[in-house]
Amino acid sequence: MRILFSLLIIIFSLNSSYAADKPAGKLNIGDIIPENLGVDVDGHKIKASDHRGKVIVISFWATWCPPCRREIPVIDNLQKIVGKDNMRVFAVNFGESGKTFRKFTNALGDVNLSFTHDKNGRIGTRTYGINAIPHMVIVDQMGKIAHIHSGYGDETINNLVNEINALYKKPASS
Repeated sequence: MRILFSLLIIIFSLNSSYAADKPAGKLNIGDIIPENLGVDVDGHKIKASDHRGKVIVISFWATWCPPCRREIPVIDNLQKIVGKDNMRVFAVNFGESGKTFRKFTNALGDVNLSFTHDKNGRIGTRTYGINAIPHMVIVDQMGKIAHIHSGYGDETINNLVNEINALYKKPASS
């Protein structure tokens, strides 16, 4: 019993020291993304681990953000080209009401993106540490953050495509 208690104390202290070293609300390149990717339009929680083995693109956006609205068809086209078997693109609505989120996504029609909702902005601000949108996180097949982008412009499209292509060329054990 003493050994078990000692092991629990050691494990707790290791976990506590890691948490103290890692600032809350700021993920960096190389970090494993958290489970919670928001809820979809039907209210189902979306978990990152359900998509391991695929490249994951997470784009935080809002309906009132013109660059975000310009980015949506681009990442939708990217999702169509690569396919959901190889990559999943999650467009996380950031800090808007459920009504606004559903109205906008319903009006889009046939879109291949997986839309999720972060009503209070907790996932974006507390977990990913974002302070501007659009904000994109590109995740490798192991669930680690490979690239982070803030903002959007047409000139960034080729760079995004190159980064995603490079992830498919990277050995799986990396």
